[in-house]
Amino acid sequence: MHRNILFTLAIAPICLANNQSSLNADIFAAIDKREAQLAQMNREILEHPELAYNEVYAHEILTSFLKGQGFNVTRKAYNISTAFVAEYENGPGKSVSFNAEYDALKGMGHSCGHNLIATSGVAAAIGVKHALEYLGVQGRVVLLGTPAEETGGGKIRLLEAGAYDGLDCSLMAHPTESYTSFCRTSAAWAANVTWTGYGAHAGGAPWLGRNAMDGFVTAYTSTGLYRQQLQPSDRIHHIMSESSQLVNVIPDLAQSQWQVRGPSRKRRDVVVNHVREIIESSAKATNTSVKIEPTLDYWEVQSNAALSRTYYRLLMKNFDPSKDPKTANFTNPDVEEEIYRIGGGGGTTDQGNVSFKLPSIHVTYPISATASPHNVAFRAAAATDFAFVQAIRTAKILALTGVEVLRNETLAREIWKEFKRQEATPI
Repeated sequence: MHRNILFTLAIAPICLANNQSSLNADIFAAIDKREAQLAQMNREILEHPELAYNEVYAHEILTSFLKGQGFNVTRKAYNISTAFVAEYENGPGKSVSFNAEYDALKGMGHSCGHNLIATSGVAAAIGVKHALEYLGVQGRVVLLGTPAEETGGGKIRLLEAGAYDGLDCSLMAHPTESYTSFCRTSAAWAANVTWTGYGAHAGGAPWLGRNAMDGFVTAYTSTGLYRQQLQPSDRIHHIMSESSQLVNVIPDLAQSQWQVRGPSRKRRDVVVNHVREIIESSAKATNTSVKIEPTLDYWEVQSNAALSRTYYRLLMKNFDPSKDPKTANFTNPDVEEEIYRIGGGGGTTDQGNVSFKLPSIHVTYPISATASPHNVAFRAAAATDFAFVQAIRTAKILALTGVEVLRNETLAREIWKEFKRQEATPI
């Protein structure tokens, strides 16, 4: 009798491990079965770049594919013409969500790899759906089609509309130059700034004019001087987007775009407030008027440590980058090192806003050793077979992470405990 009990106790962990391995293999197989379709979808989005809220082609091919895979699909969700929701449910339980981004950069196509973000989001959702439909897992998977990440804050509009209500976590991945399981980003503010002056003949009577471009140049120069007092993680960018077209006329119009970044909203807003003062002072100095129209308010990503640890553990168990010659040379820091590191990256995303609504991660994976996002070389990297393989591998780990949240009540409690702790101790 005692011998039987001991034998049963001894084999229990082995059975659990075998069951987990079988579940993982089934999820991977479900994604691999659709590899050709996913590759075609990835290629089509890459070759048809569309700007914020104009992603009509991507919206159509993504929703059509998902509908064909058995998801309940809502096109033009929440009155956003290029947003969508695809979901599948099996009984009561937790709800996990993924994001699909698919907008491109003006003049640069998919130089931020959003074709891969869409592909990995779809593949991850397929993996979780398979677990719900065939492997006895209970709960719900939701894939949100989130347009306009680059400039339009699509996720912010979806947040305001309630798209993220009732979800237990938000998972997504972004291609870059390295692996990151605990992502840190900056917070960003942007605005259109317009100076208005008074036109006059530049040769005949320039004293009658008020030079709007001088307003911009004064503000531009003053922010350049202000940089001496900025902290290493602060950023200010600006471009002239429109001005008067005749060189012999004092410019009566100067339109520009401004952006400020900081490691947190609190620090960013310190810089924003001074930049506003600089802009307003430039108008007084040049006897022009100025209008500041905010266009973007992205928060820093608040990665969930419990989710990040789960993702990293599953990545190392299934696709340890050091064991593949093609990925061995890419940086892959230990997740604990990332969690306790001070400081973060300079990139920004509206996933940051989502991360203050519910437990979230925004992991990264490398597709190039030499190119970084928002560069034409990165667009070329996003078109490679290697990039697609990396996106699919990452999708598989995202899917396993989502299934872990659905199956593991202890983890589900832990991610919300961590989220509440972060709420109580903001940066």
